[in-house]
Amino acid sequence: MWFRNLMLYRLRDRLAYDAEAADQQLAAAAFTPCGSLESSRSGFVPPLGSGAPLVHAGAGCLLFCLQEESKLLPAAVIREALDERVSALEAADQRKVRKRERDRIRDEVVTDLLPRAFSRHKRTWGYIDTQEGFLAIDAGSEKQAEGFLEQLRDAWPELSIIAPQSQDSPATIMTRWLAQQQTPGDIELGEEAVLEDPNSEGCEVRVKRQDLTSGEIRAHIDAGKRVRRLALTWAERMNCVLDSDLSVRRIKFLDVIREQAGDREAQSEAERLDGDFVLMALELRGLFPRLLEWFGGEAQGQ
Repeated sequence: MWFRNLMLYRLRDRLAYDAEAADQQLAAAAFTPCGSLESSRSGFVPPLGSGAPLVHAGAGCLLFCLQEESKLLPAAVIREALDERVSALEAADQRKVRKRERDRIRDEVVTDLLPRAFSRHKRTWGYIDTQEGFLAIDAGSEKQAEGFLEQLRDAWPELSIIAPQSQDSPATIMTRWLAQQQTPGDIELGEEAVLEDPNSEGCEVRVKRQDLTSGEIRAHIDAGKRVRRLALTWAERMNCVLDSDLSVRRIKFLDVIREQAGDREAQSEAERLDGDFVLMALELRGLFPRLLEWFGGEAQGQ
């Protein structure tokens, strides 16, 4: 129960810390497996395992888990079956199968193969901190986060969720940190960054295992490049890579946090997951407001 990535969103309205009410909202969107002719399906599953509620509450937070099932039909398998059917039809009718008919046959092939296809399952975790008023999703891409958001909004239309906006540009501020070799007191620079030229799409420099205060980095900044991603340590408790869109990637909680988790004696897997979640949520509760403070605070009208 340790998030590796964070896509953060602001709740426009405060939400009551009521797991039972939240569970009722998600009930209609609970996961059910794919039917024999379905290629994919998604829905919410109990975060703590079978038999548990769809929403788990802890430390003022509401935890959700979205499960996606997709049937695996390799393109090569479809193509081989399609070629066999087309060849048999052309030989039997002594004519060439044209594109429209070939497309129809392909659809028939997929329909025939789906019931025998293997399924792949993927889970995306997210939680709402009702005290700080934000939603955190463990997603490594915007597409994955949007898929979670779409399902959550469909199940819970009353939720008003928006991407947070800071007063100042994160790219500008992070570039200033490197240029002036000065960061907020609770930040320590890592050894990785992505710098890009704002005037030339696709022109970027990626550095790893490098001193970010070196002359080489300064030369890129002097040439007009701006920081898009920056590795850092926050409050000596968490390593991560911060993106200029305010997403946080490759999170690694440091030993001081892991040791607290290891000190607990859980009687079950559900109890262990609950303890890890509470510990993580309490740590991240301090990160969200601090993240906005680094960049001038939250934009007006949020």
